[in-house]
Amino acid sequence: MKAPARRFQLSDWYGEDWDHKTRDDDPWVSPWAKAHYKLRQQEIEIEQCEFLLKSAIDREDYDEADGLTERADRLRSQHPIIPREQRLEEALKDENYVLAGVFQQDLDAVKSNLGLPKYDVGQAVVHQHRDGLRGIVIDVDLQCVRGRAWVEAAGCLERGCALGYSAEETVLSELKGWVAQPFYTIMPDLTDQLNATAAKHGLWKWAWPAELATWSTHNRDELPAPLYIPEEYLLHDPNDDTPPSHPQIETYFEGYDSSPHRGRTYRPAPKLRLWQQQRAAEQQDLSRRRTSFSVSSKNPYDMMK
Repeated sequence: MKAPARRFQLSDWYGEDWDHKTRDDDPWVSPWAKAHYKLRQQEIEIEQCEFLLKSAIDREDYDEADGLTERADRLRSQHPIIPREQRLEEALKDENYVLAGVFQQDLDAVKSNLGLPKYDVGQAVVHQHRDGLRGIVIDVDLQCVRGRAWVEAAGCLERGCALGYSAEETVLSELKGWVAQPFYTIMPDLTDQLNATAAKHGLWKWAWPAELATWSTHNRDELPAPLYIPEEYLLHDPNDDTPPSHPQIETYFEGYDSSPHRGRTYRPAPKLRLWQQQRAAEQQDLSRRRTSFSVSSKNPYDMMK
């Protein structure tokens, strides 16, 4: 294994004449969001190849299986993250920690260059300031996509919780910078949240502020809504002895991997990918309608009106 010769650049994807300062025809989509979307689509295509590969092997169609294997390998090699993570894992396995440090720096530089968030879909996380609030990432936004009312309600609560003062003392102008960071949709851990009485009547205890919910839950037999949390308040969940518990984990994930420094990372199932695509389409449509009123705004907080 050799150390990388140079950093990955966005021009590797978009061409040498690509300029991130040039505004696209769609002003509400940043080049970082486009990079993130392209990564997601590439990963979905890899997963589709793997699914078709299993089907081809079951049918004993080995010619098709060989073609799908070659295609999946090519897609992985073109991915800016996967090969670097594999090299890092190999270096750690060989206990070559000096080279592993170089690979880690290269991987961090690539993610930073792409504007990628710190946590991936499937990562088990825990809230820094709210005891017992933990769960699994099921979707990622490069910046907050909720409306202004939600930002003011949840933002004041979260900043107050982190800084140790009441929500009423939060200065609203501080929220302009707060929304300009990755936000995560979290499937909450429901361990010990359902007692016998609640189970009998289908009522769930809600241990966290309702303002953090991604949507309202109307029917009493529905599960609590996922939570919407900014990156600065999340950490990798190191508790592998008591994994997150939720009735839909097996629906949206297919097993997990575990490591000492990242904890559990669950593998997304096709149903979760379909839900993400549907949500992305809804968010894009919402963004179009918002920017029709405020095309000149550069801060997401200013567009949430």
